[in-house]
Amino acid sequence: MSEEGGGEGLWPRVGDAEVVRAAFEEMPLLLMSTEGPQHTFVAANAAYREFVGKPAFIGVPIREAMPELAGQQVVEMFDRVYAAGEPQTSREWRVQVDRDGAIDELFADFTCVPRRAADGTVIGLLAFATDVTDRVRERQAAQVRVSDAEQRYRDARDVVTALQEALLPTALPVLPGVRIAAHYLVAMQDQVAGGDWFDAIPRGDGSVVLVVGDVVGHGLAASAAMGQLRAVLADALATDSDPLVALTRADAFAARTPLLRATTLALVVLDPVTGTLRYASCGQPPPLIVGAEGATRFLTGTGTGPLGTGSTPGFADDTLHPGELVLLYSDGLIERPNRSLEAGMTELATVAADAGANRALPVRAAASSAERVCQLTVELLTRTGYADDVTVLAAHRLPTPVRSLDLQAPTTAGGLRQLRRDFDGWLDALDPAESDRVALELAVWEAVANAFDHAYPPGHPGPVRLRASLGASGVVECRVSDRGQWRKPDSAATHRGRGLLLAEQLIDALEVHHPPHTDASDGTVVVLRHGLHRPAVLGPGTEAHAAPIPRPEFAVDVQHSDGHPRLRIRGPVDVVTAEAFARALSGTSRGGVLPLTVDLTEVTHLASAGVQVLHRMRDQLAAQRQNLRLLAPSGSPAHAVLNLVRLAHVGSDADVGDD
Repeated sequence: MSEEGGGEGLWPRVGDAEVVRAAFEEMPLLLMSTEGPQHTFVAANAAYREFVGKPAFIGVPIREAMPELAGQQVVEMFDRVYAAGEPQTSREWRVQVDRDGAIDELFADFTCVPRRAADGTVIGLLAFATDVTDRVRERQAAQVRVSDAEQRYRDARDVVTALQEALLPTALPVLPGVRIAAHYLVAMQDQVAGGDWFDAIPRGDGSVVLVVGDVVGHGLAASAAMGQLRAVLADALATDSDPLVALTRADAFAARTPLLRATTLALVVLDPVTGTLRYASCGQPPPLIVGAEGATRFLTGTGTGPLGTGSTPGFADDTLHPGELVLLYSDGLIERPNRSLEAGMTELATVAADAGANRALPVRAAASSAERVCQLTVELLTRTGYADDVTVLAAHRLPTPVRSLDLQAPTTAGGLRQLRRDFDGWLDALDPAESDRVALELAVWEAVANAFDHAYPPGHPGPVRLRASLGASGVVECRVSDRGQWRKPDSAATHRGRGLLLAEQLIDALEVHHPPHTDASDGTVVVLRHGLHRPAVLGPGTEAHAAPIPRPEFAVDVQHSDGHPRLRIRGPVDVVTAEAFARALSGTSRGGVLPLTVDLTEVTHLASAGVQVLHRMRDQLAAQRQNLRLLAPSGSPAHAVLNLVRLAHVGSDADVGDD
């Protein structure tokens, strides 16, 4: 037979056409091919069609066949491979595809290579991939089961993460007029922390200073030098009213320190009230402004060279309008082999615009604009690798600053429940780190419980007022007041009077004022102050900040196993629910006759009233030679309180020993 007939020539090398076609169709790899600069599909096997959920798209350009890919950098990657004629490979590429109107999030390892004509001209693309969605989901599920500390240390060497913890801020201030987020990745090639750093520093005049800098080099020496410069600059910014003076001091320090010479830096001073923006760009790419609808513009460079090189620092002025965002970044985000910085900046602007307008990967994108832009610029622009540390810092000027809170309710169960709901809603808008939120909630409700218990005679409820405001420095001040008369605690009540002492240990400052030192309209006033923060993302995580945890109502589930009763408690255990909590414990243990296990894992707030119930139950069981077992995993609100009041507990059933 001839080669055209599939005989002596072509057939032994390629195989029968029908066999090849069947093998292509049945291949477990995802296989597809396109033609032309519009990437028109010309072939796709069954595995690929199932992956994208679109059985009939041959002959259709990819932008028409899969419009949901816009903003996900997939089509842009195809464009680059077609234009440059160079293959591209990536692992665990996250993509969202439209399957019959429902968006599915999938992950794939893939390689895309150019197809060439006989003369070498690129005429299309070939792509082969492996669906690794199950592998990624399994790893994500495993990460959920480990503690935050274990997750933080999972993928990087101990020395790298220790340096990150020591030299970079792990938390960012929560401010009333601006939302701040940051993301930092260690250089991919050597996984040794380098000289990148970021800072967000509130100032006494209400402004906030944003800094992203990069000390030349990697390793311990560069990290140590970075820590020195960061400390010098932060101290100068805190003590001098003029940022130019502070920057000049940092420049002089860099000139005297060889390891700090040629440090690049971008510094922005933002007034969240007026939107006034002063900035300096010392050898660093200029900050990017991102509008709410996705419009972008780079700030004009200030013409200043790197620190310590003899270039005189200078500032320029601009305005950040309500709803706009300013993004500072290190050059590691935009540097790629064989690509100019200008091309990298153009790609950054495109990705940031899509992220700001919530057009890119919207299903699991972070809730706030600042977190979304930080998360997605890092994730999408580092998919094909990155050679240097990557740092981004974003500040979103809120269209409406967070307002102060002024609530009043009667000291009844219903009134205090409504007070709690309203205060929870206000904290939801602030969205602080969970540890700060738990501490502030506990302290505030101990102050409210103080008024509930002591301000008014039994059976005669009166008003309690809660005022809360977030200051320009990121400190919340709460004032809880009543119109009753102060009564000294009963010395015979050994389990009473611990609430405010407990609260004082959890927050930054607590003051109690009694008449006549307060306004005539107030009785006892408890003033609480606590700085709020959000976590910065240090490492490869894609979730910048988790959504607020749901706040369930109080509930009790009772279980019995081999004569050992068990209670699972959900929601708040406070002055409103303490009586029901006590009845549940006493009834389930038959008045202290049966040993009792109390699972506090889902308790959102364990107040001193609940602690008092637990102390009494422990003593009641001990009198009957029975045990009270308390379960409260590390990181839970109950765990923190039980540690403070020295009530023994364990993290899980696996930690409970035999009686």
